[in-house]
Amino acid sequence: MDVRQTTVIILGLGNVGRALLRQLLDTRAVLARRARLRLTPIGLADSQGLLLDPTGLPDEALHAALRAKTDGRPLSTLVGQDDILPYLGDALQPGTPVGQDTILPYLGDALQSGTILVDVTASPKTEPTLRAALDAGCGLVLANKIPLAGPWAKVKPFFDHPHLRYEATVGAGLPVISTLHYLLDTGDQVTGIEGCLSGTLGYLCTELERGVPYSAAVSQARSLGYTEPDPREDLNGRDVARKMLILARTAGWPLEMADLTVEPLYPERLAGVSTEEFMAVMPTLDKEYTTRIGEAQARGQTLRYVARVGPDGGEVGLVAVPHDSPLGALRGPANHVAFRTARYAEIPLIVSGPGAGPKITAAGVLGDIINLAAIT
Repeated sequence: MDVRQTTVIILGLGNVGRALLRQLLDTRAVLARRARLRLTPIGLADSQGLLLDPTGLPDEALHAALRAKTDGRPLSTLVGQDDILPYLGDALQPGTPVGQDTILPYLGDALQSGTILVDVTASPKTEPTLRAALDAGCGLVLANKIPLAGPWAKVKPFFDHPHLRYEATVGAGLPVISTLHYLLDTGDQVTGIEGCLSGTLGYLCTELERGVPYSAAVSQARSLGYTEPDPREDLNGRDVARKMLILARTAGWPLEMADLTVEPLYPERLAGVSTEEFMAVMPTLDKEYTTRIGEAQARGQTLRYVARVGPDGGEVGLVAVPHDSPLGALRGPANHVAFRTARYAEIPLIVSGPGAGPKITAAGVLGDIINLAAIT
């Protein structure tokens, strides 16, 4: 049985990047049997270094990188460990930030037709590397939403490129983007998209529904690792807005971020204070959210952080929905996306399920890699 090889470069070795690398290693036999495919990592990059071998990184190097990153150490700490990486020499370049132009010379001939570059960072600086990869004939897989959420004139070439896949930018591993493409490819006309697209804010709404004060719910989400170290990065709604903007652009609506109104879950006066100060003053917001959830429950409703978009724009914010509605039935980090189209006019087409978690997100990325490997 002939097994074709596709080389892969991964930018980002956080929780999702490490989960992806483990899945690449663990699914070799399955891919060889089911798809006659072998995915060979040739490059790994974090914010401080690049590990590169165009012939394929040995398993010893891959496992050493996983151990280092799991322990919280950058790739640059592997320099000089000759007993682990004697064959890499100067390929490990400490101090090379991911996404800056300085990384491109180190990638060199590794960026070539047939190679797939994967961006699982949350960095705004990877764009030059991504564009260089497409120009070199590489496939490109994104979990990073930022390159697709900038000004339309700047990002349109990404959406137009046949070798781009970005399923994991919306809904983690849920088939949201692929479902939207299916609707469009079969000639359906999308008229509106609605959803709950943040596992973090879904968890927060569920806790508020249970009677947990806002400040306690946010603090608990932070301690569980559901939020960024500064929880306002989740509470400001911008991540949800990016996801909805990506869906809108995929649907053929070239909207800008300014076309979406976004309600943050804290007052503007707290936007500029330190994280410590924000955490300290959060209890002053408890009454407002207790009142809002109480008023909703008195009407047989509950609160959900909902995003809605159509051809002319959209809104993102806290909405009261019926308890027995699909949105009201959501619990915890579940995501929900409803597509209204010419065919699905009365009853929308719904994609729903877990929308967070490194393993689930990594599986969405892996699915894109496999899909792209078949055509590059």
